[in-house]
Amino acid sequence: MPQETQLQAANQQNSPHPVKPLTTAMLAEEKRTEGRSVLATGLEKLKSTIHPGRSSQLSEQETERKKSLTEGAGSYYHLNHSELVALLVQREAELERQRAEFEHQKFLLAKREVELKKLKPQVRDLEDYIDTLLVRIMEQKPTLLQVRSKLK
Repeated sequence: MPQETQLQAANQQNSPHPVKPLTTAMLAEEKRTEGRSVLATGLEKLKSTIHPGRSSQLSEQETERKKSLTEGAGSYYHLNHSELVALLVQREAELERQRAEFEHQKFLLAKREVELKKLKPQVRDLEDYIDTLLVRIMEQKPTLLQVRSKLK
């Protein structure tokens, strides 16, 4: 065995900090990411190369949220750039249409509220009129309010 490899083996045995071999770390990483989409694993690998060790610090809730966001990306994976842009333009137009519809509904609602505010005093006046009529009838001719049966 060459002298360099003997020194490395001796240093590894004497090291106060144990170091895992790369192959077992890679196997553990593959087992952990099994069952996830290609996009999600690729994204995590990219993040771990940019900020090593940071992916393990993410909370479970954040990873679940990121998974749900990247899982939906699979349906757009086959589209090229121009198709994605066209889809985005279509979605923006749809959102703008919905926004316009919402504004129209808001306008109609405000208009109906104004009409109702105008009608409330009229309804109150009619209720008061009916009440006074009933009181007058009860005072002058209470027999009008009695129910007559036709079976007599």
